[in-house]
Amino acid sequence: MRNRTPGTWTRSVTFMAATPVLGLLLSCATGSPSPGGSSLHAPRALSVEPLMCSSCTGDIARTERAREVIEDAAAFRKAFLDSAHEGMAVPEVDFSRFVVVAVWMGQQSDCGSGISISSVKETGSRVEVEVTSSLTGNCPAGDAISYPFCFVKVERVAKPHVFLEKTETRVCE
Repeated sequence: MRNRTPGTWTRSVTFMAATPVLGLLLSCATGSPSPGGSSLHAPRALSVEPLMCSSCTGDIARTERAREVIEDAAAFRKAFLDSAHEGMAVPEVDFSRFVVVAVWMGQQSDCGSGISISSVKETGSRVEVEVTSSLTGNCPAGDAISYPFCFVKVERVAKPHVFLEKTETRVCE
């Protein structure tokens, strides 16, 4: 510590020690993620408005398991008509304010299975879509090949959507 007075040295050490704390406080104030990568903001639940969900459908064009966020009317119209029973009216959606989240379960061996969107939450960095697949288990169900699907309308948020999967199996007596 050549050519430094005790006051200069003390101020330097104090500044170096305070810098990380000051940075953390500023990141909290601006809403930036903390050094660990998680946001300090609590998740915000987004409203979920069902447009159409069906567990027992006949042969349809959408037979594979899929998850999609649909952001325009033309894409929604095609996806809906590929999934719904013939003659169903396509629901109106204001795509300037909303997106449609669509999930398909894929081919099932009976009409007892189903799929739903349980919740949608906005976090600091993404939108989390919780998808629940419900399996028949040992419960009686109609013997027919089915292709369960679900369409819901959700507030438009400019963040990536991530699908979180949950599976439930029903148990009957």
